[in-house]
Amino acid sequence: MEAWGTYFVTFLLGVATGGAGNYLAFKYTDRRRDSEKSKREKDTFKKIIGQMPELIAEMKADFTKKENSFVREFFVLPHDKIPCNSQEPRFCYYENEHHNLKGKIAILENYGYIIDVPISDTPIY
Repeated sequence: MEAWGTYFVTFLLGVATGGAGNYLAFKYTDRRRDSEKSKREKDTFKKIIGQMPELIAEMKADFTKKENSFVREFFVLPHDKIPCNSQEPRFCYYENEHHNLKGKIAILENYGYIIDVPISDTPIY
């Protein structure tokens, strides 16, 4: 009977050790993956800032103003002679002020930084 108890305790210790090892391996692997993903996302955004520094700076300035703290949408118009008429508070960016603005907006949309939420013919992001 004593040998049976020893085998049983050994078995339980082996199961516990294997389970704990497996848990810790997954835990630290997930943490490493999350860290690598975060670094990739930061590197990607730095690359985008390098491609369109003026637009990102203007957007950052608009979105960080205290009076604009709840404004989260914008639309694009061809030139600044067209007035921004919107019932909702939105930012407006003009194609004549930013070279290839639609292309830059498409890049931001491709990376998932903005999404198109069209209400009418004018794309709203």
